[in-house]
Amino acid sequence: MTSHAYQQAERTGTIDGPLLGYHREWYVVRPGGELADMGRVKVGEPREDVLWFDRRYFTSEDEVLVQLDRLGMPRIPPVRSAGADGPLIHGFVEGKPLNEIAPAGTAVKPVHLRQIMTLFRRLARVRPKTVAGWNIGTCGDQAPRRDANFLQDLIRFSHDEVHEKRLADFGVLFEQLGIPSGAFSPESRLAAEASELTSRPFRLLHGDLHRANFIVDPQGQLWTIDWELATVGDPLYDLATHLHLMRYPTDQERTVRRQWKDTMSEVLPGALEAFDADLDRYLAFKRVQSVHTDVVRHAIAVRTSETPRRRDERLQHTAKVIEDTLVRARDDLNLRAVPGSGSIEDVYRRFCSTG
Repeated sequence: MTSHAYQQAERTGTIDGPLLGYHREWYVVRPGGELADMGRVKVGEPREDVLWFDRRYFTSEDEVLVQLDRLGMPRIPPVRSAGADGPLIHGFVEGKPLNEIAPAGTAVKPVHLRQIMTLFRRLARVRPKTVAGWNIGTCGDQAPRRDANFLQDLIRFSHDEVHEKRLADFGVLFEQLGIPSGAFSPESRLAAEASELTSRPFRLLHGDLHRANFIVDPQGQLWTIDWELATVGDPLYDLATHLHLMRYPTDQERTVRRQWKDTMSEVLPGALEAFDADLDRYLAFKRVQSVHTDVVRHAIAVRTSETPRRRDERLQHTAKVIEDTLVRARDDLNLRAVPGSGSIEDVYRRFCSTG
């Protein structure tokens, strides 16, 4: 039985193939009729069984893109309605994901860094009052303008909506990996540090700026996709998320930090208050959050392997990823030791065989 998203794609035009997407089921389509001038497009809908690890601020990525286009945000996917009452269709950005050109851990070209800074600059100009006027956020027209509790709210969400709700299914796995259960609790080190956060003016954030969400077109221009996790909040959090996910070489990360500070000094000087201390706090949160996200996602990936061979491949990959994630978060979680990849693979093999 074909999915509703696939049927919708068939009605739109000729399907070129599926796209990998965590939050949505996507298909690349060559449309006919009134959409033919868009070139290839993306047709899809949210996955019903997706596990959310981040708080969602907007109810619809489609509407976010519509509003950003009205603001003149450069190099984002165009969105158009398929007919008077049809679904919103995304233009497909032709090019290569940045992670295929410059994988994690390698340097990004200076021209692309400049374009990333341009994106941060444009986002810093979108005020909460503007976003509230879109009337598509979960907070309605009451978007906060600044709040020193931003990180505390993220930690509380991670504790209540992510960790606690996954305990029944994955608590044993966390325990066997040696991950403490109170990482997001009100008594945790993260929570204590979050209480010291400095208040900054809020702006629109992308929330997920990693290499796979940047597309380099044939002219070398950088396009930004996947706005599912866009939110209103502390701009320093967007930088921390970006640094954590991009995994720049050490020298280039220093360059990015400096360029971000130079950019904000021009458009939002208040974002620079307590820069070093608060950036460290956000980065610690991202490292711990990644532990919980990766542990669960990889368990699901192993359990849903199509063949024994694929299962073995995923077990090996999972072991390497989880070891790396735990090493990065070792100090934040106060881990005495990090299990090696062989031990991690054994833990996952036992756990996933009982699911």
